[in-house]
Order: sequence, then structure tokens, then C-alpha cells
Amino acid sequence: MAKYMNPYRALKNKGYRNFWTVQSISLIGSWVDTTLRGWVAVNLFSEDKAAGFIGLIAFLKGFPSVFFSPIAGVFIDWFGAKSILFMTQLVDAINAFIMAFLVWKGILSPIQLMILSLLMGVTSGFYLPSRNNFIAGIVNRDLLPNALALHAMIFNVARMVGPTLAGFIVESYGLEFGFLVNVISFVPLLIVLPFIKEDFQKSAERKSFGDFFSDLKEGFYYTFNNATLRNTLLSLSIYSVFGMPFGQLMQAFVKNVMHSDITGYSFIMGAMGVGAFIGANLVSMLPPERLITLHEEYLLLINGISITLASIFPNFTLVASLIIGAAQSSFFNITNSRTQLTSPNNMRGRTMAVYSFVNNGGSPIGSFALGLLSNAIGTRVSYLLSGLIIVAFCTWKMMPAIQNIVSKQSKS
Repeated sequence: MAKYMNPYRALKNKGYRNFWTVQSISLIGSWVDTTLRGWVAVNLFSEDKAAGFIGLIAFLKGFPSVFFSPIAGVFIDWFGAKSILFMTQLVDAINAFIMAFLVWKGILSPIQLMILSLLMGVTSGFYLPSRNNFIAGIVNRDLLPNALALHAMIFNVARMVGPTLAGFIVESYGLEFGFLVNVISFVPLLIVLPFIKEDFQKSAERKSFGDFFSDLKEGFYYTFNNATLRNTLLSLSIYSVFGMPFGQLMQAFVKNVMHSDITGYSFIMGAMGVGAFIGANLVSMLPPERLITLHEEYLLLINGISITLASIFPNFTLVASLIIGAAQSSFFNITNSRTQLTSPNNMRGRTMAVYSFVNNGGSPIGSFALGLLSNAIGTRVSYLLSGLIIVAFCTWKMMPAIQNIVSKQSKS
């Protein structure tokens, strides 16, 4: 096998190509929505309370997945990923429409924003594991890491385009039109998704309420008793709690530390998207067996150092975002691919649900905690603390390798 492969090879699969195309449109709309919701949130409160409220919104959008991701895993293994995925996208489209209406009427309140964010958190718990399993159900196993990398690529192109587009829309047409753009972006996906064939065979055995809890327990037991998956999830949890808040609290950092506006925020998030696009392209060229053996702690170390430098030198934030985007994209592709490829087919829905459980559970907890901490000690100091914790974790993980190198040098 060649050392490097065609980075776009999964697009030869018609079903995946159709999904990839409509998902690209939907993701751009989602990032427009994410940017505008964050900017709405940061302006609903005074400067000393804004970071805490943004952290609360991130918590509400992510923490429900702690409860619903494991449930989603069982339902995916029972009913197939496509049906679950379709329902989540339909509910999210309705959510976006309500948001557009409330902003248009000028009646959006913090309570309403919290409720809509909570609803997004519930659907997110079903969306992420169903999306990943749906991709695994429409491509061959040897193409799965590449398909996931290409999905990460469009996610991060959307992260690059969406905030920039959001800034343009606000300046030209107003906030409500930006939310309406997100509503429209769901339409192609909802039309095309039902016609994509999924490799799923529904079990002839009738499932009962008791079977649900038995299957749920089995999924957790398998995942946490597999040493490879357990170590992968440990790294994922550290980055989710201490690394992801870098982007999720960026509105407060831009406003309170860099003293910029939504345009400055858009450039920073766009830079993160550019970096992630580069990272996704690089990992998409690697064959599966090589990709899943890479050491993700090196990528975590790069992110930890970059967050630390951005907190000390705010003018470095744009460059740090570019670096973090590349490392973060590569990190998630490695851990995602490893989790799916080391799981048997009848268990994949549940192992990916646990993956989403850790990722989506850690991120809102970290954002909420660091948001509250930012209210007390400042966003800049909370960024510094999170960066140093990631660096310390990576140093601990890499210590055996460092000791081995030192030992060899001392003997020589």
C-alpha cells in the first residue's frame, strides 16, 4: 500500500458524496447560527457577566448529550442511524426558525435563548453518534477514516466560511436574516437524506424496555474495558474540558480582552477553520492502519501551548487559532477513526455514543466552569489556566517515552 493516498477517495462513493454535499450546506448555516447566537448572548449581559452566560449557553447546548448520547447509541443499533439523524435535523431546523422569529420581533430574552440552547443540546446527543454511524453505514470500512476526515474538512470549511458570512450578514441585512439562512440550509439535507441507502439490517428480534438497559450497560462495559478505547477517551475528555472552551468562550475574549467586535471574532474563528481544513487534508491522506496508531497527545501539547501563548499575548490569538484548528481537526479524526475501527459492527453505535458522551459532556462542563471562572478572575487568566492543564497532562502522558530516551542517552 502506498504511503500516502488520494485524500478525496471517499467521494467516489455516490451515497457519501451526496451526503457530503448537502451536509456542507447545512454546516455553513449552522456556523452562521453559532456565531450569531454567541454574539447575541454576549450582548445580553454586562461585560462582567457575559463570559459566565456564554459558558452557560455552551453548557446547555452540550451537557444534555451526557444523558442522551448513550440512549442514542442503543436506538441507532436498533433502528439505524439514518432515521435518528433525519429527526435531529428536522428538530434543529424548527429551532432555528423559532430563533429567527424571536430576533426578528425583537423579543428574544435570556430565558428563551437558554430553552432553545437546551433543545439543541438534546438533539446534539442524538445527532453526533447518528451522523458518525451513518457515515460508517454508507462507505466501506477501509474508506471510513477518509470519509470522517472529509467530513471534518467540510465542518472546518464551514467554520471558516460561516463566521465570516455571519459578520457580512449582520452588517448588511441584520441578525434575523442570519438565523433565517440557517433554516434554509437544512432544506437540501432533509430532502436528500431519505434517499441515501444505509447498510443497516434491522434485527428480527423484538426489543423490550428491559433489553434497552441491558444493551446500554453492555455498550459501557465494552468501551471502558477496552484499553485502547479507554486511553483514547481519557485524552478526549481532557481536551473537551480544557481545550474546547478556547473557541466557545472566544466571543468574551474578543470583546473583553482584545476589545474588538464581531468582525474580529469572525476573523479569529475563520482562522481556526482554515487551520482545521489544513489538518483534515493532511490526515485524510494517511491509510487507516497508520492513522489510528498516531499519538494524539502530541497534538494536545501543541494546542495547550497555543492556548497558553494566546492568553499571554492576545495579539497572537489569530495565529494560535490557525494552529489550534489544524491540531484539533487532526486530533478528533484520529480518535474518532480509532473508536469506530476498533469496534465490532453490532457495538459501534454504542461505542460512538460513549465517544460523543465524553466529548459533548466534557465540553459544556469546561465552558461553563471556565466561563464562571472568567467572571471571577478574567477570561485571559482562565485561558492561561486551561492551556497549562493541557500541557501538564501531555507531559504526564509522554513521561514514559521521555524517560526511555533519557535512559538510552545515559547508557550511550
